[in-house]
Amino acid sequence: MTEKDTQAKLIESATSLFAQRGYAAVSIRELADAAQVNSALISYHFGSKEGLYLAVLENQFRPITGLLQQAAQTTMSPEERIVYYAKGVYDIHKSRPFLIRFLHSELTNPTTGLDSVVKRYIGQIYPFLYQAFAEGVASRQFNAALNPGYAVLSLVGIMNFYFIAKPIAREFLTVDNEHDKNYLLQAVQIYLHGIKDNNYNS
Repeated sequence: MTEKDTQAKLIESATSLFAQRGYAAVSIRELADAAQVNSALISYHFGSKEGLYLAVLENQFRPITGLLQQAAQTTMSPEERIVYYAKGVYDIHKSRPFLIRFLHSELTNPTTGLDSVVKRYIGQIYPFLYQAFAEGVASRQFNAALNPGYAVLSLVGIMNFYFIAKPIAREFLTVDNEHDKNYLLQAVQIYLHGIKDNNYNS
């Protein structure tokens, strides 16, 4: 096994443990046992348990950068960029089902990872969406009274709350990957319909 393989194995096994039990409740021994490696390799590759945890967070949140970079390279309209973002968020959550747990954990019981990792990636979302909303207002696609900053916060809240509430939603909805996608797209369409300028003709 190469060093890169060992690092990947440690990150993969640590992801599940940290997501399910939280950073403080997981020991170095448990992390090593889950990856079936010597505990000394955690220090060798990541410096400490904290270093491994930060690597896990990086792996969870990194796709956000790729999504926003891809969207920025297109000539889509403000509305199309927002829908593109919503589809990308679904893809990220689908490939990283523990992402919302890490986000919720860092917001409610923050570690050093909140400032060094989470805020850095989440902070990239705000200017991307803000620009889309601001351009939509300027071009009169969206209501002139729309505050782009408020619009960003409300849209992100609508989308992320669904993933936080999924354990409860299962009680009265069919919840699976396809329904996740359908919910996000419908929620965004309802949202966009509410902020559109009715006098705008595309």
